Amino acid sequence: MKKYILILAILAVGCDAPVIEGHGFWAGQDGDETCIAGPSETTDVYNKFMDAHSERDMETIKSLLSEDLVIWHSDGSRVEGRDVHLEALQSWFDQTNPTFNPFWGMPYVGVNNAETWMIAAHNSKTTVDGEDSYASHMLDLQVTDGLVNMIIVYSRDLPPPPPAQD
Repeated sequence: MKKYILILAILAVGCDAPVIEGHGFWAGQDGDETCIAGPSETTDVYNKFMDAHSERDMETIKSLLSEDLVIWHSDGSRVEGRDVHLEALQSWFDQTNPTFNPFWGMPYVGVNNAETWMIAAHNSKTTVDGEDSYASHMLDLQVTDGLVNMIIVYSRDLPPPPPAQD
């Protein structure tokens, strides 16, 4: 009898399916979603992406973007297509000489739809006609097969930093 109890106990423990616990949620138009922490490879894609922007490395940026890239800007405008974005990005680099300071990020995955995203933020400084402007940007980047295929940008202006003290 003890053998049967032991066998049943082992079967009961061995047949337990893993429970995926969610740490975030989405209650959008496509239905509810539970989100969990994502893979570090997604963070690696984001870090390469931001490093390439800092270095103005258009080839690396291109290699990280899907051809059918869509970018939603905080002003409501939308950019469709990798090549359209790269052309505008090069022009923006030339006109504003931006610098970037990433300061946080977190990869996450939807449990139901298995979409992989990176939410991250950086501050930037741009210079036009000798006038510096500062902003903070939060990005939601959807990453599929190692390529960024959607970016949702949230931006706000920042005051200039305090003057350096000697």
